Amino acid sequence: GQRCTAIKLVMVHESIADEFVAKLVAAVAKLKGGLPWEEGVAITPLPEPNKPAYLEDLVGDALTKGAALANAKEGGGELRGALMTPAIVDRVTPAMRVFTEEQFGPVVPVAHYSDMADVHAALKESWNGQQAAIFTRDAEAAAPLIDALSSQVGRININMQCGRSPDSVPFSGRRSSAMGTMSVAEAIRGFSIETAVVYPASDKASAAVGEKLSDHSKFLAPVASK
Repeated sequence: GQRCTAIKLVMVHESIADEFVAKLVAAVAKLKGGLPWEEGVAITPLPEPNKPAYLEDLVGDALTKGAALANAKEGGGELRGALMTPAIVDRVTPAMRVFTEEQFGPVVPVAHYSDMADVHAALKESWNGQQAAIFTRDAEAAAPLIDALSSQVGRININMQCGRSPDSVPFSGRRSSAMGTMSVAEAIRGFSIETAVVYPASDKASAAVGEKLSDHSKFLAPVASK
């Protein structure tokens, strides 16, 4: 949970939510906690001195407002110093802080929805704008959500988790998550000044000149590919 593309909120349709949470609990239980240099460790201590208390507050706020700690039997939310066993907080609602606040740690909030309008409402109110992930087998059903997300996040992942890609793929964000785009192409553009060569296409003589310029101008010559 301690990276910018980590899970902030999971929204699952109510028809499969209980099954999903049970599988998530089982998967998280297999993750080994410990120090970063220990073999097989997936969960490491929190790096900020105030983070353990903050995460406890988020979980406590949700539980007092009706959420459930799905992996309580597995020790979810327990602290050993700065090492926190991941907490899976089920049945989260917009009234709970963890629904909107960026936990940036091993707390996984799961919200149930019955209608896509619930998802769209959450997107509309969210301040986040980096990435979203859609897990589906139905392209037609996913299309409206992609249309909604296209103006709200920098990357939409289909059946894969949020994360970085090779630098050839733009890494961008919107809203309060980020400003601008990072990629090799964007970096080169940032150190460049673009120059345009234009001509009136409606004038035949000018158009004839323009069409031939790339045959003679080094500046306009096509970039050779290896």
